[in-house]
Amino acid sequence: MAHSLSIAMSSVQINAVQLREILSDGAEVALLDLREEGDFTQGHLLLAASLPIGRLELDLLWRVPLKSTRIILVGGDAQRIQRALHLLRCVEYGRVSVLAASRAECEAAGLGWFSGKFVPSKAFGEVVETAKKTPHISTQELIALKSKGVDLLMLDSRTPEEFVDFSLPGALSCPGAELALRVPEVIRQNSVVLVNCAGRTRSIIGAQSLINAEIACPVFALENGTMGWHLDGHDLQRGHLAMLEEVPAPTQLQASRATARKLLERGGGRIISWSQLQADLRDQGVTTYFYDVRLPGAYLQAAFPGARNAPGGELVQSTDFFAPVRHARIVLADTDLVQAPMTAHWLRQMGWQADVLDPATAPALEAAPPQRAHWPQAPASVESIAPHELQQLQPDPRLAVIDCANSIAFRRGHIPGAFFCARSALAEGLKDLPAEVTTLVFTAGDGAMARFAAADAQALGWHAKCLIGGTPAWLELGLALEQGAVRQLSAPNDIWYSPYEVAPHLQKQAMREYIDWEVGLAQRVATEPGIHFSVL
Repeated sequence: MAHSLSIAMSSVQINAVQLREILSDGAEVALLDLREEGDFTQGHLLLAASLPIGRLELDLLWRVPLKSTRIILVGGDAQRIQRALHLLRCVEYGRVSVLAASRAECEAAGLGWFSGKFVPSKAFGEVVETAKKTPHISTQELIALKSKGVDLLMLDSRTPEEFVDFSLPGALSCPGAELALRVPEVIRQNSVVLVNCAGRTRSIIGAQSLINAEIACPVFALENGTMGWHLDGHDLQRGHLAMLEEVPAPTQLQASRATARKLLERGGGRIISWSQLQADLRDQGVTTYFYDVRLPGAYLQAAFPGARNAPGGELVQSTDFFAPVRHARIVLADTDLVQAPMTAHWLRQMGWQADVLDPATAPALEAAPPQRAHWPQAPASVESIAPHELQQLQPDPRLAVIDCANSIAFRRGHIPGAFFCARSALAEGLKDLPAEVTTLVFTAGDGAMARFAAADAQALGWHAKCLIGGTPAWLELGLALEQGAVRQLSAPNDIWYSPYEVAPHLQKQAMREYIDWEVGLAQRVATEPGIHFSVL
């Protein structure tokens, strides 16, 4: 983490002791780690948020919306720090400093070093299980229940996309914030509800959500989730989606709404009006995040004006992604007034100032806004190309497709013949292209990343274009994709590889290590500055 930091630009440098004081003072601060996510997850400061330098123009403006926010840059070499400082000053962030301290200096100052992803949220899940004694059952106990013919409702609280990757046989997908809305409608007198995720956190929070909502049947978390199931030698179901989609009857909705509101108010949360929300958003002294916590399908059909989408279960699971500004204000919305209060009641226990919009006071829902804020210096000069044009040109050996999506997405499916290269590694990676290549076409998970990467290549002297709509546009035309970790121009350190993503012969050991890591988090974070867990 230490930097030579002979950076010509004027920047404030702070040491580890000063950082601890800042994290403890209760005022807003964004601690941004500029390394690739894979490197970040190998070890980082607890309250650091991952914002790789290659994604800064795409994500900074919505993740740190106030230009007056204190920003501390960590985790980059001198070149990345200088690049970040330049970009931040281009858009007039005025309170930026750089941490000039090694890991050893941070640990000596009482700042722990943590591996993994979404660590504050995962630690909170372990704290909840300990404090509430959340009931759980093992894989063997689950099998015994099934053999007895119990009316068992198995619910996977992850996202539908994760469910499709793998799930328990017989389970239904019901993402975390939807549980208190949909489960009461389907349970019967003798029902037993089991909540699982891939590991532990969303199993615990999901089960405890139903218990907090006073569901009228026994509720359990599956101990260690699908990892526990896999480790005990049982097969997972893959490529299948079955959703719990029941809509509650009016009387049940009213009851669920009342329960969710009671939980919100127990934690000190409020139901606020649209006019109050607008006043909060105009307040230049406090960062306000405004999130629609419904599932993406509902959000894309019609969204609250100005709201970004953060499904409630994912918001609780990954607060450092959705709210990297510590001590910010978070306002949540949904149309049923159940998912938002349930989500806010967890955020408040995590130490956030979280309130809920009264949907009756909001204007009519409208088309969902773009999920990234517009960067003022967007590279407008980059030439673009449509997927069908690229298909016609691809046989030309002088043309190379460069995919800047994450390495897992690339491995799962990319344009045939494409090379993988993280945007931050283009300067070195492009040197390894075949000598005959003269023209580059950049693609990614969307057109925005492709455009910025193409602009970077132009600055390096290449003739570069971007693919309109990125790889999804290619797929929408019914064009084939290639799979595999091939033609990699940069190391696949751009993203965290879960135990399910490593080589098959390493998976079980990785799963055991991951479970041990999660269980140990609660004790490790107890003395960290800036952590304010308070379980109801």
